[in-house]
Amino acid sequence: MLDEMANRFAEKEKRKTRMKSIILLSLIFHMSIAIVYLFLPLGAVTNEQADALAFDLFKEPDPLLERKLRPKPPLSKKLLKPEQKLAKDAEQKKIDAAKNERDEVVKLSERIVIHDVEVNNAPINELVPDLMTDAKLREAEASNLSRLISQPGRTDGVGLVTGRVRARGDGSGIYRGSSQGGGGDGLLEGGGASGYKDPLGIIKFLNDLDGPQNVVYCLDISASMQAAGLNKLELALNAVKDSVLMLGSDDTFNIVPFSTNARMMSEKLLPADEKNIRHALFYLDSFTPESIQNNRGTNILAALEKAFTLDSSVIVLVTDGLPTTIKGHEIETNPQKILDYVSKMNTNKARIYVVALEIDLRLSVGAYLLENLAYEHNGEIKVVGSKDLVEMNKKTGNTE
Repeated sequence: MLDEMANRFAEKEKRKTRMKSIILLSLIFHMSIAIVYLFLPLGAVTNEQADALAFDLFKEPDPLLERKLRPKPPLSKKLLKPEQKLAKDAEQKKIDAAKNERDEVVKLSERIVIHDVEVNNAPINELVPDLMTDAKLREAEASNLSRLISQPGRTDGVGLVTGRVRARGDGSGIYRGSSQGGGGDGLLEGGGASGYKDPLGIIKFLNDLDGPQNVVYCLDISASMQAAGLNKLELALNAVKDSVLMLGSDDTFNIVPFSTNARMMSEKLLPADEKNIRHALFYLDSFTPESIQNNRGTNILAALEKAFTLDSSVIVLVTDGLPTTIKGHEIETNPQKILDYVSKMNTNKARIYVVALEIDLRLSVGAYLLENLAYEHNGEIKVVGSKDLVEMNKKTGNTE
């Protein structure tokens, strides 16, 4: 009995001792883990986390850039050479400004005033006197020569502003007074009709082009152009005259009238000077309703062939009909053949401006010829119907 109790007590002591050892080992293990966690650097561990995501919930805006104030450079006096003249180009600028654009004034009569007059609507304080100075002024104090305005010139009697503006080159319009039957009805404003300038658009088309031009006017003089009441011939002649007067001094021109056949006013292109312009105006005055009443046929292709032989850069075609033939003459009337032939001949890439008088592009058979002549050769077409002709005659006073 005593032995059994002694064994139980001894075993109980062993269990206590074993439990203490287990607790001690557990404490040593946990303390070792704590020491490693506290003193081991964690940077290497975080770098190895490839799947870790880092983001900011709110992104701070970039700081505003401060504007740096730059000091203004000091004013410096420009040193000029003793022999250097100030405003040396002022006189030439004034001349160019005067000749490039003028308002035309005509007398209240059938005759146009020979002397052009410029209308000055500027306030008195903006007038620039014809006075130069040798004073050495800074650029900011120099006169602004871009708005030189001429004083009104001498007139022949009471004048009337027509609204027409002279532009480009030397065409002064004085030659019109020498033209037979010139009147005042065919000029840009139609003899003073307000807002009615360049009715056929020829001048505007030419002015929109850059540089000197070689212009050939192909004018239809077939009998249909003198139809009573519409004044197609007079309208066409006046439009060509006005266009010739507006050519620049560097331009050249020629006139090719055509009906059954085509002929040239000159064998070559002529400079747009006073002598040649006078000659052209008298030449155009030779075409009257009486002189063309027996002209039959409309040979457009022949006129264009003449124009291409002159090395033209612009062709102005004025006609009131499509190609027509008469017995005994071979005139090409097939629109497509004419278009193909013109494309081959136009090696100089001349622009073609077409004026179609009393033609309806929708109803006239083969009218697409005139439209394609313009569009295929970088030009334009101006269609003037019967109603437009009547309206033009009313505005110009031609109601015969």
